[in-house]
Amino acid sequence: MTKIFGIVAEFNPFHNGHKMFVDMIREKYHPDVLIAVMSGNFVQRGDFAVLDKWKRSQIAIENGIDIVIELPFSSAVQPADIFARKSVELLNQIGVTDIVFGTEEKIDFVEAADKLINNKGQFQQQYDRSYAENLNEQLESLGINTIGKPNQLLGLNYSLTIVKNHYPISIHSLVREPNGYSATRIRKQLLTGPELTKSSVPDETFESLKYSSIYTWNDFYSFLRYKILTNSTNELQLVYQMVEGLNFKLKKEIKNADSFDQFLSAVKSKRYTLARIRRLLLYVLMNISTKEMTASLNSSYLRILGFNDTGRQYLNNNKKQINIPLITRVGKQETSLLATGLKADSVWQLISGKEQNFGVIPYIKGEN
Repeated sequence: MTKIFGIVAEFNPFHNGHKMFVDMIREKYHPDVLIAVMSGNFVQRGDFAVLDKWKRSQIAIENGIDIVIELPFSSAVQPADIFARKSVELLNQIGVTDIVFGTEEKIDFVEAADKLINNKGQFQQQYDRSYAENLNEQLESLGINTIGKPNQLLGLNYSLTIVKNHYPISIHSLVREPNGYSATRIRKQLLTGPELTKSSVPDETFESLKYSSIYTWNDFYSFLRYKILTNSTNELQLVYQMVEGLNFKLKKEIKNADSFDQFLSAVKSKRYTLARIRRLLLYVLMNISTKEMTASLNSSYLRILGFNDTGRQYLNNNKKQINIPLITRVGKQETSLLATGLKADSVWQLISGKEQNFGVIPYIKGEN
């Protein structure tokens, strides 16, 4: 049987630790095809990717991935449970037989998922605390410790989706050994200059970082400020995930905050994580309502960002078995289906000036 392995990634940016992970998958499991579902221009913690989705896809293909598909904005900029669920749904649609992910320690993820499913009726969300705090407490009561272990939490959510939906996907985990490579540290180094990252990333990543502009929230803060100042509190209340009261808090604090970090610090509280606030502010920046987000999450498609010869052959042989739209080029027909993602990318283009969708084709190794 053909082994089609899938991974979930952000590659923000692709570093030597990612390369080691890809090589380890190939050495241990010998997949026939390795597919990555990757966040686009915006990442799970509510930030802007340091390189655009096309460049990150190209680097991934050059370093051992056969196909890269985009995790749409509406699925990528979400808490861990939705991020994981939508990622696995896409991997299932493209036909993966196995999923592999990194974890802080070796546990039986299927057993842990079964425990959670059987205990679901006893879980009561306490709204004076964050979802993560509530979930971690529930997990601890079941003998599962995910505090300070984000990869383990994601792995559990991947496994939950697979077990709940009876997807024919085998689950594998690889313990992440300390190797000194950290995307967070690399992003901080970029604020000083790309030269500091040279020993931590493949040549393709380094060259891209050296010659690309790196965008942060500060580049978009004036747009966010304008949006909050000109919208009424009632209009802000319509934004996806806007908890009552936060709309007033945003209006109050934006007037005196001269930078994004200052604003973020003024808005944060014990109840809301910084990642939660950053995600909310992306929804505000793009004026995404609950209705629009719900519609977007219910619209499934496979957007191909890049592939090599192995990936091309797999797509050609299996495209008739894929039951949702397979998109390699965006035209008028795709604009409705991709509406939220196109809007998000258009905001990215306000600063980058680089088209992200229309007229852009997937990276094909050896051809472009």
